[in-house]
Amino acid sequence: MSHVEITDEELLQRAGRGDSRAFDQLYDRLAPRLYGLLRQMLHDEKDAEDVLQDGFVQLWEHASSFDSSRAKAFTWAVMIFRNKAIDRMRALGRRTRLVEAASVEHATLSEDVQRGADEDVVSQERASIVREALKQLPPEQRRLVELAFLKGLTHHVISETLGMPLGTVKTNIRRGLMRLRDLLKGGDR
Repeated sequence: MSHVEITDEELLQRAGRGDSRAFDQLYDRLAPRLYGLLRQMLHDEKDAEDVLQDGFVQLWEHASSFDSSRAKAFTWAVMIFRNKAIDRMRALGRRTRLVEAASVEHATLSEDVQRGADEDVVSQERASIVREALKQLPPEQRRLVELAFLKGLTHHVISETLGMPLGTVKTNIRRGLMRLRDLLKGGDR
């Protein structure tokens, strides 16, 4: 029998049936191109590597749902990895906004903040204030806020990881952020 190159679509279908060798071959074929795409989107090698890993985990888990009549394997994979990259960008944006919001809230309560050498001390104080406020949140809210904003996990990832309904995750994070805002303002609702 002559050696015929197995298509990406066939490898993906085999992976969907649990064939780890087919998945390894698919990884070897697709990873370099997908990594390049992720680096362009995320502008960071470490984030691109993390998303590449997460994307291949999702690809393995959902390979059985691949339909070669609807898309090419690479196109289907690109959509998974593109969505993962967008989730990462959103998570990074949320983390940045939380830190900025906490800093702004604290700055409005502070009187004259000195510049220059004092900025490091002020930044450390702000971080300490935020850490202390986080400690005052109920444990479940604190855990979810930390996963979302300090670890950069999406609500969906948190929900899947903890086996918790997505709505519960979103509600607890929102309540935790509102409580955190009140604590940073000095209120005690």
